[in-house]
Amino acid sequence: MNTQATDKEYLTTKVYATEDFLTTRIRTHELYTNPKQDFTGWVLDHISWRGDETVLDVGCGAGLYAEPAVERLISGGKLISADLSLGMLADVAEKDFAAKTNLLNTNVLQLPLPAGSVDVVLANHMLYHVPDIPAAANEIKRSLTPGGYLIAATNGCNSMIRFLDEVREACRNLGFELKVPPSPARINFTLENGADILYPVFPNVKKFNFESALVFPEAPPVVAYINSIQTLYKSQFPPELSWEAMLAQVDKQVSEKITTDGEYRVDKITGIFLAQKEV
Repeated sequence: MNTQATDKEYLTTKVYATEDFLTTRIRTHELYTNPKQDFTGWVLDHISWRGDETVLDVGCGAGLYAEPAVERLISGGKLISADLSLGMLADVAEKDFAAKTNLLNTNVLQLPLPAGSVDVVLANHMLYHVPDIPAAANEIKRSLTPGGYLIAATNGCNSMIRFLDEVREACRNLGFELKVPPSPARINFTLENGADILYPVFPNVKKFNFESALVFPEAPPVVAYINSIQTLYKSQFPPELSWEAMLAQVDKQVSEKITTDGEYRVDKITGIFLAQKEV
């Protein structure tokens, strides 16, 4: 496993130093997902909102859930957008919705919040980066009010595997065999194993899947997406193989496949675990 991707310094200075690469991925999903979907709305609508909840969005990243969550807090509710990366929070602070949320630089393993002070915790596409997920689940549970909810989004272990396959194919075509350990997103906390991880802490856990695909009519957005995940793979490249040469080969491969097939399709399966604290 790539243990770097659960390391605090690596995450905050490489993977999520700023929102640039993450924004590329978010934008790709917005533009090329088929069928079109309001995924954040789908996630949030798995609970019934009163409107006065205190919500903690832990690992908030670029603030994808901020505005949809605030729209549901119509009766004096409060949103806390928390992240381990100061760079991410600095980017969020520059956005139009920043005044509607409270920014917090913190680690999910040590939340600086009183016990029972949060009604809803959002932990979306981030728990697989946590080095001790059961400890994080216990800390989230401590912060929740009785009857409060954890909503944790993640992916299936083979979701969007075609991107990695394309990188491997490009390396082979350039004369190199790329062998990379599975990323934390594929093994640490997935739709396949997440329930087993959460059950000891949250006996009331339900899983909801959402299947779709990314469908590309041209190669450049595929190349841009792969470039945005370079921190997972670039360090595994031999010195004689440049990342830029690999991207150029990917562009060639994908262009040829689109000419043949009319499109480039990347299947994805994502979903959520909805966990409720005992009353």
